[in-house]
Amino acid sequence: MKVAKLLILILLGFVSFAYGQDIPAGVRYKKASDDINNRSKSALESALTDSNFPSKFFASATVVGPTLWKALKPNSDQTLINSKPVIAIIPGKTSFAAEGKAMIADNERKAFWKLLRARYSDLRSAKVRKAKAEEISYFWATIPFDIDEPFWVIETSGDRFIANFEIEAGEPRLFWIDLVGDLEKLRP
Repeated sequence: MKVAKLLILILLGFVSFAYGQDIPAGVRYKKASDDINNRSKSALESALTDSNFPSKFFASATVVGPTLWKALKPNSDQTLINSKPVIAIIPGKTSFAAEGKAMIADNERKAFWKLLRARYSDLRSAKVRKAKAEEISYFWATIPFDIDEPFWVIETSGDRFIANFEIEAGEPRLFWIDLVGDLEKLRP
């Protein structure tokens, strides 16, 4: 009987590993329907490969997370510099604040998208996939709310980005994007 229970536990662990996502302990993560996830993934892949500005791709407010903002800030124009600041409180032995930005106006979204595509030109050929535990943990450490899918990772040859979507008027829209990195490097 003990052997049978052990085999069942091993099998369940394999099935979870092979077909599920590893959500870290303590993270509140809500899955979306396959339809919503598939539509958001398709929208993301189209936005990355299309040379035109994807105006219907963005949420009414799209947040550029702190690691991506730190990477883009030195080359940002006044439109981005003047956009709405978003402050993330990064937990740790001693918590600290890190700045991101919220793109609310179309000119801000256009300036952001142009700079992102110029700085990370290999996004055009990136792979979009489900997030792994490390990427989920990264996002969880930068936000004060639960993670709701659609939630994707954009993987290039050298970088990983997280992309979180909201559903607006029944359609997935990019709500948050960030570059996965070492949060300690954000410490002032």
